[in-house]
Amino acid sequence: MDENEQLILHSWAANAKPWTYVVREKLIDSRVQVTDSAILEAVIELQPKTFLDIGCGEGWLCRELFSRGFDGWGVDAIADFIELARCIGDVRFLVSSYSELVGQKFGTIKYFSCFICNFSILGERALGEIAEVGESLLESQGKIIIQTLHPVIACGEFPYQDGWRETSWQGLGNQPFSPAPWYFRTVESWIREFHLRKYRLLKLQEPCHPTTKKPASIIFIFERQ
Repeated sequence: MDENEQLILHSWAANAKPWTYVVREKLIDSRVQVTDSAILEAVIELQPKTFLDIGCGEGWLCRELFSRGFDGWGVDAIADFIELARCIGDVRFLVSSYSELVGQKFGTIKYFSCFICNFSILGERALGEIAEVGESLLESQGKIIIQTLHPVIACGEFPYQDGWRETSWQGLGNQPFSPAPWYFRTVESWIREFHLRKYRLLKLQEPCHPTTKKPASIIFIFERQ
């Protein structure tokens, strides 16, 4: 694992508690106005029999899906996130790196209808790891639902090309956050990388903020071929 990949894990281990506070207190406008409902609606529309929320954080999306009768699990590489998720009462959360998912036990579930990656493909290697895990844990024609920062908006003044960037935590509830690197991809790159791994793009959505009228995120839905 290279230095940037290690920094992602170290940073999120440090950020777990302040991030949980910000999420549970609904302090991020784009989440409240757009992205939380966008990913929830994308999953509900597919009506999966089972789901795996990869990089689930403190577990809000799993809890929303559990409350609607969906069967699934949440996983995260950061132990503090899983502890915080379990504290609310459900045990269907476990600690795992993405590359180690194949060896995990998910109760009676052997194969999932879909993977959900909600702002959780952060490093350069994560995309390939999740696509590879899908070969073992996704049903035939299983789906991978990804929500991430919209590349055109997130690019800012940097060149529009793949590469490492650093997260800005400004304005997040006055909480102290440890900077975390992340790997930027263009729209073309997201699609190409999954196509190379035998997934086809089923749907692309660009949820827009109601005030700015600009995309708050982008959602890809890929299907295993």
